[in-house]
Amino acid sequence: MDRNGTIAIIGAGIAGAAAARRLSGAGRRVVVIDKGRSPGGRMATRRGPDSLRFDHGAQYFTARDPRFAALVEDWTARGIAVSWGGAGRHVGVPAMTAPVRDLLADIDVRCGRAVGRLVREGRDWRLAEADGAALAGDAAFSTVLLTCPSPQSLALLEAAGQDLPGVAEMRYAPCWTLMLAHDGPPFRGGPVREDRDPEATIAWIAENGSKPGREGGTIVAHASPSWSRANLECAAQDVAERLVAALQDSVGPLGEIRHRAAHRWRYAAVEQAVGEPCLFAPEAGLGFAGDGCLGPRVEFAYLSGLALAERVLAA
Repeated sequence: MDRNGTIAIIGAGIAGAAAARRLSGAGRRVVVIDKGRSPGGRMATRRGPDSLRFDHGAQYFTARDPRFAALVEDWTARGIAVSWGGAGRHVGVPAMTAPVRDLLADIDVRCGRAVGRLVREGRDWRLAEADGAALAGDAAFSTVLLTCPSPQSLALLEAAGQDLPGVAEMRYAPCWTLMLAHDGPPFRGGPVREDRDPEATIAWIAENGSKPGREGGTIVAHASPSWSRANLECAAQDVAERLVAALQDSVGPLGEIRHRAAHRWRYAAVEQAVGEPCLFAPEAGLGFAGDGCLGPRVEFAYLSGLALAERVLAA
Protein backbone atom coordinates (compact mmCIF):
# COMPACT_ATOMS: atom_id res chain seq x y z
CA MET A 1 0.00 0.00 0.00
CA ASP A 2 1.30 3.43 -1.00
CA ARG A 3 1.67 5.41 2.23
CA ASN A 4 1.38 8.69 0.31
CA GLY A 5 -1.53 7.83 -2.00
CA THR A 6 -4.95 9.42 -1.84
CA ILE A 7 -7.57 7.56 0.21
CA ALA A 8 -11.17 7.26 -0.98
CA ILE A 9 -13.86 6.90 1.67
CA ILE A 10 -17.23 5.76 0.32
CA GLY A 11 -19.97 6.97 2.65
CA ALA A 12 -20.30 10.32 4.42
CA GLY A 13 -21.96 9.09 7.60
CA ILE A 14 -20.42 9.23 11.07
CA ALA A 15 -18.05 6.30 10.45
CA GLY A 16 -16.70 7.76 7.22
CA ALA A 17 -16.45 11.20 8.79
CA ALA A 18 -14.52 9.83 11.79
CA ALA A 19 -12.05 8.04 9.53
CA ALA A 20 -11.67 11.08 7.29
CA ARG A 21 -11.01 13.45 10.19
CA ARG A 22 -8.35 11.20 11.74
CA LEU A 23 -6.59 10.52 8.43
CA SER A 24 -6.69 14.14 7.34
CA GLY A 25 -5.35 15.22 10.72
CA ALA A 26 -2.43 12.84 10.21
CA GLY A 27 -1.59 14.47 6.88
CA ARG A 28 -3.18 11.95 4.52
CA ARG A 29 -5.05 13.05 1.41
CA VAL A 30 -8.69 12.02 1.68
CA VAL A 31 -11.72 12.20 -0.62
CA VAL A 32 -15.15 11.33 0.80
CA ILE A 33 -17.81 10.27 -1.70
CA ASP A 34 -21.52 9.74 -1.00
CA LYS A 35 -24.55 9.12 -3.17
CA GLY A 36 -26.74 11.31 -0.97
CA ARG A 37 -27.37 14.99 -1.47
CA SER A 38 -25.52 15.95 1.71
CA PRO A 39 -23.33 14.37 4.43
CA GLY A 40 -24.80 12.62 7.45
CA GLY A 41 -25.78 9.11 6.39
CA ARG A 42 -28.41 7.82 8.80
CA MET A 43 -27.78 10.84 11.04
CA ALA A 44 -30.20 12.48 8.66
CA THR A 45 -32.52 15.47 8.60
CA ARG A 46 -35.31 15.92 6.05
CA ARG A 47 -36.73 19.32 5.20
CA GLY A 48 -40.44 19.66 4.60
CA PRO A 49 -42.66 22.54 3.47
CA ASP A 50 -42.76 25.81 5.44
CA SER A 51 -39.23 25.28 6.86
CA LEU A 52 -40.22 22.06 8.65
CA ARG A 53 -37.26 19.94 9.71
CA PHE A 54 -37.41 16.24 10.71
CA ASP A 55 -34.65 14.03 12.14
CA HIS A 56 -35.91 10.99 10.26
CA GLY A 57 -32.93 8.68 10.81
CA ALA A 58 -30.95 8.28 14.03
CA GLN A 59 -32.89 10.06 16.77
CA TYR A 60 -30.04 10.72 19.19
CA PHE A 61 -26.62 9.50 20.31
CA THR A 62 -25.07 8.58 23.64
CA ALA A 63 -21.43 8.84 24.73
CA ARG A 64 -19.83 6.21 26.97
CA ASP A 65 -16.37 5.70 25.48
CA PRO A 66 -13.99 8.42 26.76
CA ARG A 67 -12.87 9.33 23.23
CA PHE A 68 -16.38 9.89 21.97
CA ALA A 69 -17.46 11.53 25.22
CA ALA A 70 -14.68 14.10 24.86
CA LEU A 71 -15.81 14.83 21.31
CA VAL A 72 -19.45 15.24 22.40
CA GLU A 73 -18.32 17.57 25.17
CA ASP A 74 -16.51 19.68 22.57
CA TRP A 75 -19.57 19.70 20.28
CA THR A 76 -21.72 20.78 23.21
CA ALA A 77 -19.35 23.60 24.13
CA ARG A 78 -19.46 24.85 20.52
CA GLY A 79 -23.25 24.55 20.16
CA ILE A 80 -23.11 21.64 17.71
CA ALA A 81 -24.82 19.19 20.08
CA VAL A 82 -27.10 19.42 23.12
CA SER A 83 -28.64 17.04 25.66
CA TRP A 84 -32.20 15.97 24.87
CA GLY A 85 -34.85 13.98 26.68
CA GLY A 86 -32.67 12.68 29.52
CA ALA A 87 -31.08 9.21 29.74
CA GLY A 88 -27.78 10.53 28.36
CA ARG A 89 -29.26 11.38 24.96
CA HIS A 90 -27.69 14.04 22.74
CA VAL A 91 -28.78 15.50 19.41
CA GLY A 92 -27.12 17.65 16.79
CA VAL A 93 -27.98 21.35 16.50
CA PRO A 94 -29.74 22.61 14.47
CA ALA A 95 -30.04 19.14 12.89
CA MET A 96 -28.70 15.62 13.38
CA THR A 97 -26.31 16.18 10.48
CA ALA A 98 -24.40 18.89 12.37
CA PRO A 99 -21.81 16.63 14.13
CA VAL A 100 -20.97 14.85 10.86
CA ARG A 101 -20.61 18.14 9.03
CA ASP A 102 -18.27 19.34 11.76
CA LEU A 103 -16.02 16.29 11.38
CA LEU A 104 -15.92 16.80 7.62
CA ALA A 105 -15.09 20.51 7.73
CA ASP A 106 -12.26 21.37 5.28
CA ILE A 107 -12.27 17.83 3.84
CA ASP A 108 -12.93 17.09 0.15
CA VAL A 109 -16.51 15.74 0.23
CA ARG A 110 -18.32 14.92 -3.00
CA CYS A 111 -22.04 14.21 -2.57
CA GLY A 112 -24.57 13.11 -5.17
CA ARG A 113 -22.12 10.63 -6.68
CA ALA A 114 -23.00 6.93 -6.65
CA VAL A 115 -20.06 4.53 -6.85
CA GLY A 116 -21.13 1.46 -8.79
CA ARG A 117 -17.80 -0.37 -9.17
CA LEU A 118 -14.28 -0.54 -7.83
CA VAL A 119 -11.78 -1.00 -10.66
CA ARG A 120 -8.25 -2.27 -9.98
CA GLU A 121 -5.49 -0.65 -12.04
CA GLY A 122 -2.09 -2.00 -11.02
CA ARG A 123 -1.71 -1.20 -7.32
CA ASP A 124 -4.35 1.52 -7.38
CA TRP A 125 -8.14 1.73 -7.37
CA ARG A 126 -10.42 3.79 -9.54
CA LEU A 127 -14.08 4.43 -8.78
CA ALA A 128 -16.58 3.86 -11.55
CA GLU A 129 -20.27 3.89 -12.35
CA ALA A 130 -22.05 0.54 -12.44
CA ASP A 131 -21.31 0.16 -16.18
CA GLY A 132 -17.59 0.74 -15.59
CA ALA A 133 -17.46 4.36 -16.74
CA ALA A 134 -15.02 6.31 -14.58
CA LEU A 135 -16.45 8.91 -12.27
CA ALA A 136 -15.45 12.25 -13.75
CA GLY A 137 -12.67 14.02 -11.92
CA ASP A 138 -11.60 11.06 -9.78
CA ALA A 139 -7.93 10.08 -9.85
CA ALA A 140 -6.44 6.79 -8.70
CA PHE A 141 -6.65 5.90 -5.00
CA SER A 142 -4.17 3.81 -3.05
CA THR A 143 -6.82 2.77 -0.54
CA VAL A 144 -10.62 2.52 -0.54
CA LEU A 145 -12.50 2.51 2.75
CA LEU A 146 -16.13 1.41 2.65
CA THR A 147 -18.42 2.89 5.30
CA CYS A 148 -21.84 2.43 3.70
CA PRO A 149 -24.08 -0.41 5.01
CA SER A 150 -22.59 -3.85 4.49
CA PRO A 151 -25.00 -5.06 1.76
CA GLN A 152 -23.98 -2.09 -0.40
CA SER A 153 -20.30 -2.55 0.47
CA LEU A 154 -20.51 -6.29 -0.23
CA ALA A 155 -21.92 -5.63 -3.72
CA LEU A 156 -18.93 -3.40 -4.53
CA LEU A 157 -16.46 -5.96 -3.18
CA GLU A 158 -17.99 -8.86 -5.08
CA ALA A 159 -18.09 -6.92 -8.35
CA ALA A 160 -14.38 -6.19 -7.88
CA GLY A 161 -13.59 -9.84 -7.10
CA GLN A 162 -12.53 -8.91 -3.55
CA ASP A 163 -13.43 -10.21 -0.12
CA LEU A 164 -13.31 -8.70 3.35
CA PRO A 165 -14.18 -11.55 5.73
CA GLY A 166 -16.95 -10.43 8.05
CA VAL A 167 -18.83 -8.04 5.77
CA ALA A 168 -21.22 -10.76 4.58
CA GLU A 169 -22.05 -11.73 8.18
CA MET A 170 -23.62 -8.40 9.10
CA ARG A 171 -27.41 -8.13 9.15
CA TYR A 172 -29.63 -5.03 9.11
CA ALA A 173 -33.30 -4.42 9.86
CA PRO A 174 -35.31 -2.10 7.61
CA CYS A 175 -37.41 0.77 8.91
CA TRP A 176 -40.28 2.84 7.57
CA THR A 177 -40.24 6.32 9.13
CA LEU A 178 -43.22 8.66 9.41
CA MET A 179 -42.66 12.45 9.45
CA LEU A 180 -45.70 14.40 10.58
CA ALA A 181 -46.61 18.00 11.44
CA HIS A 182 -49.83 18.61 13.39
CA ASP A 183 -51.70 21.17 15.49
CA GLY A 184 -52.50 18.91 18.44
CA PRO A 185 -51.10 19.11 21.99
CA PRO A 186 -47.66 17.72 22.92
CA PHE A 187 -47.25 14.26 24.42
CA ARG A 188 -47.83 13.73 28.09
CA GLY A 189 -44.95 12.29 30.09
CA GLY A 190 -41.99 13.35 27.95
CA PRO A 191 -40.85 13.63 24.34
CA VAL A 192 -40.28 9.92 23.67
CA ARG A 193 -42.45 6.81 23.55
CA GLU A 194 -41.00 3.36 22.85
CA ASP A 195 -42.75 0.04 22.25
CA ARG A 196 -40.52 -3.04 22.52
CA ASP A 197 -43.23 -5.46 21.38
CA PRO A 198 -41.74 -7.10 18.26
CA GLU A 199 -45.22 -7.30 16.71
CA ALA A 200 -46.02 -3.61 17.25
CA THR A 201 -46.67 -1.41 14.25
CA ILE A 202 -44.71 1.54 15.65
CA ALA A 203 -41.61 0.99 17.80
CA TRP A 204 -40.51 4.59 18.45
CA ILE A 205 -42.31 7.92 18.63
CA ALA A 206 -40.48 11.19 19.26
CA GLU A 207 -41.66 14.76 19.59
CA ASN A 208 -39.24 16.02 17.00
CA GLY A 209 -40.27 19.57 17.83
CA SER A 210 -38.88 19.25 21.36
CA LYS A 211 -35.34 19.26 19.94
CA PRO A 212 -33.59 22.65 19.69
CA GLY A 213 -33.88 24.20 16.24
CA ARG A 214 -36.86 22.08 15.18
CA GLU A 215 -40.37 23.42 14.78
CA GLY A 216 -42.96 22.50 17.43
CA GLY A 217 -45.78 20.16 16.50
CA THR A 218 -43.56 17.79 14.53
CA ILE A 219 -43.35 14.06 15.18
CA VAL A 220 -41.07 11.31 13.92
CA ALA A 221 -42.26 7.71 14.28
CA HIS A 222 -40.29 4.58 13.37
CA ALA A 223 -42.21 1.45 12.39
CA SER A 224 -41.02 -1.79 13.98
CA PRO A 225 -38.63 -4.05 12.04
CA SER A 226 -41.31 -6.72 11.60
CA TRP A 227 -43.89 -4.26 10.22
CA SER A 228 -41.28 -2.59 8.03
CA ARG A 229 -40.20 -5.94 6.56
CA ALA A 230 -43.79 -6.95 5.84
CA ASN A 231 -44.47 -3.65 4.06
CA LEU A 232 -41.03 -2.92 2.63
CA GLU A 233 -42.12 -2.57 -1.00
CA CYS A 234 -45.35 -0.67 -0.37
CA ALA A 235 -45.84 2.83 -1.72
CA ALA A 236 -44.65 5.59 0.59
CA GLN A 237 -48.00 7.43 0.48
CA ASP A 238 -49.89 4.30 1.55
CA VAL A 239 -47.37 3.63 4.32
CA ALA A 240 -47.73 7.19 5.61
CA GLU A 241 -51.52 6.88 5.86
CA ARG A 242 -51.32 3.59 7.72
CA LEU A 243 -48.68 4.85 10.13
CA VAL A 244 -50.72 7.98 10.87
CA ALA A 245 -53.63 5.75 11.88
CA ALA A 246 -51.35 3.63 14.09
CA LEU A 247 -49.83 6.77 15.61
CA GLN A 248 -53.24 8.15 16.57
CA ASP A 249 -54.15 4.80 18.12
CA SER A 250 -51.05 5.18 20.30
CA VAL A 251 -51.02 8.87 21.29
CA GLY A 252 -54.59 9.98 20.63
CA PRO A 253 -56.01 12.62 18.28
CA LEU A 254 -53.40 14.80 16.60
CA GLY A 255 -55.60 17.70 15.53
CA GLU A 256 -55.16 19.06 12.04
CA ILE A 257 -52.35 17.29 10.19
CA ARG A 258 -50.38 19.84 8.16
CA HIS A 259 -47.82 17.48 6.63
CA ARG A 260 -47.18 13.74 6.43
CA ALA A 261 -44.53 11.76 4.58
CA ALA A 262 -42.84 8.38 4.85
CA HIS A 263 -39.24 7.42 4.19
CA ARG A 264 -37.92 3.87 3.76
CA TRP A 265 -34.59 2.93 5.30
CA ARG A 266 -33.71 -0.39 3.73
CA TYR A 267 -30.68 -0.81 6.05
CA ALA A 268 -31.70 1.02 9.20
CA ALA A 269 -30.39 -0.76 12.28
CA VAL A 270 -27.81 -3.51 12.77
CA GLU A 271 -29.29 -6.78 13.99
CA GLN A 272 -26.08 -8.82 13.73
CA ALA A 273 -22.67 -7.18 14.11
CA VAL A 274 -19.37 -8.89 13.32
CA GLY A 275 -17.84 -8.03 16.71
CA GLU A 276 -14.64 -6.42 15.37
CA PRO A 277 -13.81 -2.70 15.51
CA CYS A 278 -13.18 -2.61 11.76
CA LEU A 279 -12.11 -4.77 8.81
CA PHE A 280 -8.94 -4.05 6.85
CA ALA A 281 -6.90 -5.80 4.15
CA PRO A 282 -3.71 -3.72 3.74
CA GLU A 283 -2.40 -5.76 0.80
CA ALA A 284 -5.55 -5.01 -1.19
CA GLY A 285 -5.89 -1.46 0.10
CA LEU A 286 -9.48 -2.11 1.22
CA GLY A 287 -11.26 -1.56 4.53
CA PHE A 288 -14.71 -1.42 6.09
CA ALA A 289 -16.07 0.52 9.06
CA GLY A 290 -19.55 1.19 10.41
CA ASP A 291 -22.11 0.11 12.96
CA GLY A 292 -22.10 -3.33 11.36
CA CYS A 293 -18.77 -3.90 13.11
CA LEU A 294 -19.62 -3.16 16.75
CA GLY A 295 -23.38 -2.65 16.95
CA PRO A 296 -26.31 -0.30 16.32
CA ARG A 297 -25.19 2.92 17.98
CA VAL A 298 -23.88 6.19 16.56
CA GLU A 299 -20.99 5.97 19.02
CA PHE A 300 -20.03 2.50 17.78
CA ALA A 301 -20.03 3.71 14.17
CA TYR A 302 -17.74 6.59 15.13
CA LEU A 303 -15.34 4.29 17.02
CA SER A 304 -15.29 1.89 14.06
CA GLY A 305 -14.31 4.66 11.67
CA LEU A 306 -11.63 5.82 14.08
CA ALA A 307 -10.28 2.27 14.42
CA LEU A 308 -10.09 1.86 10.65
CA ALA A 309 -8.17 5.10 10.28
CA GLU A 310 -5.67 3.90 12.87
CA ARG A 311 -5.23 0.62 10.99
CA VAL A 312 -4.53 2.51 7.77
CA LEU A 313 -1.99 4.77 9.47
CA ALA A 314 -0.25 1.77 11.02
CA ALA A 315 -0.18 -0.29 7.82
